Amino acid sequence: KQWYQRRVRGSYKDGPATHRSSESPTVFSVTPSLKYVPRSLSISIIMDLNLSNRGLSHLTFSDLLASVKHLDLSRNQITEMGRVFRKLKRLERLDISDNRIAFLSSELKCLRFLKTVIIKKNLIKSVALDFGASQSIEKLNLAGNKLHEMPIQFTLLTRLVHLNLGANCISAIPSTVSQLMSLEYLYLGGNKIVCLPEEMGYLPRLSALYLHNNMILHIPANFRHLRSLRTLTLHNNNLKSLPRGLVALKNLESLTIRQNPLVQDFVRTLPSGPPSLQEVAGRTIKNQDIPYSSETLPQPLVDYLDSAKRCVNPECECVYFDTRVEDVEFVDFCGLYRVPLHHYLCSAHPIERTAPEVASTDRLRRVLLG
Repeated sequence: KQWYQRRVRGSYKDGPATHRSSESPTVFSVTPSLKYVPRSLSISIIMDLNLSNRGLSHLTFSDLLASVKHLDLSRNQITEMGRVFRKLKRLERLDISDNRIAFLSSELKCLRFLKTVIIKKNLIKSVALDFGASQSIEKLNLAGNKLHEMPIQFTLLTRLVHLNLGANCISAIPSTVSQLMSLEYLYLGGNKIVCLPEEMGYLPRLSALYLHNNMILHIPANFRHLRSLRTLTLHNNNLKSLPRGLVALKNLESLTIRQNPLVQDFVRTLPSGPPSLQEVAGRTIKNQDIPYSSETLPQPLVDYLDSAKRCVNPECECVYFDTRVEDVEFVDFCGLYRVPLHHYLCSAHPIERTAPEVASTDRLRRVLLG
């Protein structure tokens, strides 16, 4: 026991474990040869315990380890989360990634100081029914598991701020997701989601929403209520349109929509032939403000003149009817990818450009969302 009873500055190169200390040994890192935690370990002032990549298959912690606040058990061979975790009364952060856990038990609900739980890259398929009683959790990461739906238990975690469920097999999101009133970050990329519940639009603090690499067919109109949203990723889905209310989100800075049918519609080409005599005459009447009425012209011509479209070029005040110049600008809101956006002009006048590297709300407002 001398290796932990002595106070040292540095590490034991040849001993069974290493630790660093100034006044008290509060940070420990154990050598790869350790296969379990010995019951004889009797230090009661350990704050950070790193047991990652040690080949551990089970845990036998002593009650005297109840002072541990940060515990790293990643990259081991652990298959279940047993009652041993109940002894970690002071635990605030738990990382048990890259193990073989298939069931997320409710043992963590006893840890009233636990705020961060990282259990990514395991084999989790189901969650204990009373896991929602873990009311202290603020950050939960279960990316890279085997979940087929977002567990409804997670929507009971009222203090949850950060939720990562990426790279699972999730196809359904419960409508009770709206109960996560504190949620600011939601990562659902890399799943099998087809439909999103309308209730997702009622998360008042949500600022980052990642929905890329799914099979989503449409975005709920209630997304217009996500007033805090700054980042929205929608690339690699089956979207054919976006709700018009999306452009009303004043805080939205990053939007990715590449590799959707919506983008394919943007790149449609239209024939651009010479204008007809009727179009030339109609443009002359509208551009020179020549008065007309149904008393001087047949009603079909009046209707035709009334259908004139204003050129989108800010430097041009002309109109067009059927014949137009198609101008394609390649931009994207995140500044990393370029998406084709169409402008229809009355003629080939120069049009002002906005630098594609700069994400702005003004650029977003120019998109025809359809």
